[in-house]
Amino acid sequence: MIISVIGSGGKTTKIKQLKDQYLKEGKSVLMTTSTHMKIEENTLVNPSYEEIINEIKKHGFVHAGSRAKNQKIKALDDDLLKRLKKEIDVILIEADGSHGLPLKYPRDHEPAVDKDSDEIILITSLKGLGKPVQDVVHGYQEMKVDENQIVDCLFVQQLINIYLEKIKKYNIPIKIQVNGASTLYEKALASLLENQKEVTLINEEWFLPQPKLVILGAGHVSQYVSKLASMLDFYTIVIDERKEFACKELFPKANEIHCVSFDKADFYFPKETNTCYVIVTRGHKDDRLCLKKTLSLQSLYVGMIGSKKKVKQTYDALLEEGYQQDALDKVHAPIGLPIKAVTPAEIAVSIMSEIIAIKNEHQYSSMTSDLLEVQGDGVLCIITDKKGSTPRTVGSMMFVSEKGLVGSIGGGREEYQAILDAKDCQKVMMKHYELNNNESANLGMICGGSNDVLFLPIKQH
Repeated sequence: MIISVIGSGGKTTKIKQLKDQYLKEGKSVLMTTSTHMKIEENTLVNPSYEEIINEIKKHGFVHAGSRAKNQKIKALDDDLLKRLKKEIDVILIEADGSHGLPLKYPRDHEPAVDKDSDEIILITSLKGLGKPVQDVVHGYQEMKVDENQIVDCLFVQQLINIYLEKIKKYNIPIKIQVNGASTLYEKALASLLENQKEVTLINEEWFLPQPKLVILGAGHVSQYVSKLASMLDFYTIVIDERKEFACKELFPKANEIHCVSFDKADFYFPKETNTCYVIVTRGHKDDRLCLKKTLSLQSLYVGMIGSKKKVKQTYDALLEEGYQQDALDKVHAPIGLPIKAVTPAEIAVSIMSEIIAIKNEHQYSSMTSDLLEVQGDGVLCIITDKKGSTPRTVGSMMFVSEKGLVGSIGGGREEYQAILDAKDCQKVMMKHYELNNNESANLGMICGGSNDVLFLPIKQH
């Protein structure tokens, strides 16, 4: 068995993992290179056939190559390698170089694949996403692209396709491994790339977390707003200067509670630009102070409680200080949807309803924190298209693993069937679930419509 490992972003690590795997199976292993590889402890440099075989007998494996410059080894002598191919069970060849960068554009003579290889493993990484080409792509100069171009998922797929086109002449089975995936979105991208499917099948906006919510003031309305925000999976920050109000007893579900004066509140404001601010303090002075701190920020929502008279007084004071009417027009005041709310709980419902309406105008995601932070192997199921009336919209997700389910694509028999399909899923696939007429009745649905569901196997490398 001869395996050539090419690409970038973790080839040596992959070779060591394969070595350990094959040693457990009782097989002898040679690790070498057809280009250049670092000399590590116990590496045999310029070894003879006998030295290599003796090392194999002692340890079951050997790391060997001919001496090169800069503390590196290069390929073994051709005749020596031919002899070893007959004697050693598994030969792992690092057949490419990327100078430690996560991505690579292969030059004309690259990669240096051994023609006797039984398998080629193409390694790449997502660690270059969002960074300039010049910083993360080895050999980018030959691509004729702007060195300051930002790497996105389409760029990574382009590099993979260039490799695939270059190595198809060998007619050797190819596996793709994508490293560096940390977020759920990146894990979904990795699944598509490894299965040679278009990355445009998914939308990054589907994977946005719910906005963070900053509640300025900790009175009765705030307490109900916090409860509702928790139910809706908003990360909630409560700020008030009164110790008897800014406490866990009154806000058990809040993610953060800060008892500070409002002039220091912005120290605890999130960096995310889709943050929502709810100003519900106890007086005009604090309302005006908090509003001033939010007006200069890029945010998804700013709302301030108060009667029309109170709001006008606050606005007039800010206009006298030099603030522009255009900025004030973006503030939702009086706060909340006009549902004739009276009680603190009803006012909280009107506030969160307004925030939900605005949020859903600007992002598609219904991502919960449990789903966003899911770990381990499993299958991610995503609704990518829908027609007619269905329980969930495009971008809704469910993660199916041996540990159970996280998320939902609508419940009912459709979801039950999708769970069964996910448990049998070995590669990326798309399934259509028709919920109309007779099939709708069979699936126990009364809404009709149809969904296309994308199944993405998620694996930890």
